[in-house]
Amino acid sequence: MKKIKFLIFLLALSSCNQYLGTVDPDYTPTNEVTEILSDLDKNKLRSEVKFGDIIFPKAVNPSMYINTVKIEKIININKNSIVNFLNEKIIVSKDKAIYLIDKINQNKFEYELNLNKNEKTISIFKFNEKIHILTNRSRIFIINSQNILELADYDIFINTAPIVLGKNLILFNVFGEIYDVNLDDYSISKKDNFILKPGISIKSNIFEDKTNSYYLFNAGTLLTFDKNNFDYNTNYILEDLNILTSLDEFSELVDTPFSYNEYLYFLDRSGKIAVFNPISSDIFWELDINETILSYLFSNDGYLILMTLNKILIMSDKGNIINSYLHNKETPISIFNIQENIYLISDQGISKLNLKDKKDDIFIKNKFTNNLEIFYQDEIIYLKDDKSLFKLSE
Repeated sequence: MKKIKFLIFLLALSSCNQYLGTVDPDYTPTNEVTEILSDLDKNKLRSEVKFGDIIFPKAVNPSMYINTVKIEKIININKNSIVNFLNEKIIVSKDKAIYLIDKINQNKFEYELNLNKNEKTISIFKFNEKIHILTNRSRIFIINSQNILELADYDIFINTAPIVLGKNLILFNVFGEIYDVNLDDYSISKKDNFILKPGISIKSNIFEDKTNSYYLFNAGTLLTFDKNNFDYNTNYILEDLNILTSLDEFSELVDTPFSYNEYLYFLDRSGKIAVFNPISSDIFWELDINETILSYLFSNDGYLILMTLNKILIMSDKGNIINSYLHNKETPISIFNIQENIYLISDQGISKLNLKDKKDDIFIKNKFTNNLEIFYQDEIIYLKDDKSLFKLSE
């Protein structure tokens, strides 16, 4: 198998002069597939882990503190609703309406959008102090006083969120084309093309290292941009990894790979993890936990926290599992962090986990659906599922 992978790599080198990365001739991938807990040395587990401040997938304010969590419903929504937080307002789309909600007094204003059949809001963002709404038909609207005005119609079908970069709006259509919209005059130009790989659509984050910004068009298509000018870089980082790894192919990434100590962390839904340097083509460590990864957190001290269907695992920056927790929730959805506490969201509510005593400290009952999003706003946490927007408070 290794010989076949190496031959494929040589063919790729000879056929593509833009292929990035080199292979150390002495490199031998290490297969670190592990049967979690069954083969795990329990003596190496730590009863307490101070894992630091969470920085991925979203940075958490380290001063955030909630002692007793209460769940407050803000508004009923649907699975296609988009939520954003601008100034002191929460902006929410629902069907053909846009709602502006005051975060302090909860006053709500409603605006009607003139949408076509099968058209929906795909992004809400601010430019020049104006709230902009972008649809999947690449129409742009703004909220102007008491009205919504249409500013542009590019007639491009898009199904993923764009990238807002200063005065530029980067759009990705379903055929692998990249467009650049200048928000000063709303002119549009084609920027580049990319190779579209199979993969499910996900709401990915945009992460960066010293030179590049990374974005997932779908779970199998990783796009790389120059960090300074956001020009598209035609490279093969994910392909590099799949040639060099001793594990099976990484094809359904949980999120955009994030950077830590010059290595990119790749998390595959199937349970494969690889810590990979795209410049040197060095795999620092890799592991297959043989469990579906549903959610993750990563701290500034290099700790990776994973949630699977029945476990919470905490791993060091060397790839060692240093703590584990059997949560036994029938339908786990996601995890989040407040200071050193980990909270697990299931379809039945929220549990505060006590990893030291291996039990739930508190449980707050509430019905949640899948496709959950977590928003951190100063010292407030909002949760959005397919039916409602919630606020967590004391």
